Amino acid sequence: MIAQVDEALCRMLRPHLPSGTQIRLDPPKPTWQTESNVRSVELFLFALRNAVGEDPDGEAGGGRDAGADRTGVTRPSRRCLLSYLVTARAEAIREEHLLLDAALHAVASAERMPAKWLPDADENCLPVQLAIADTDPTGLWTSLGMPARAGFVVSVTAGLDGKAVRVKKRPKAVTKIF
Repeated sequence: MIAQVDEALCRMLRPHLPSGTQIRLDPPKPTWQTESNVRSVELFLFALRNAVGEDPDGEAGGGRDAGADRTGVTRPSRRCLLSYLVTARAEAIREEHLLLDAALHAVASAERMPAKWLPDADENCLPVQLAIADTDPTGLWTSLGMPARAGFVVSVTAGLDGKAVRVKKRPKAVTKIF
């Protein structure tokens, strides 16, 4: 589920960003300040937790058990809340802010992840909810030992379907650039 959400977020952001902008899934690190200025939007998955009290259809307080719903579609009993820190890097702060603005508009314009961005989506897929989280990332920067940077947190609520995820190729490096 995590790899599918990563991929879906990257697919969703791509059309909103300027040509040549990289989308990376790297954690923030102190070497950012010494690396060459690459124009990128960074998505760092920093928290994963059970989405207690979330209805599979996205309405708060539902918490349905596994089983068939009124349409006959079997729903998983568990949904997870993934929290991503979204930041940008560029040669100038103004350009970073423009990249963040584009990413913010892409995420804020949809309450649900469009099915076209979800890999292997079918008619039985649960909706993947998106929200700009009411989370201050300042503490995250502090815990990483880095100075604060502009950014926001996006929350993604997705269901676990109990199926194994097949990885075609083991990545050689931690960095994944889209």
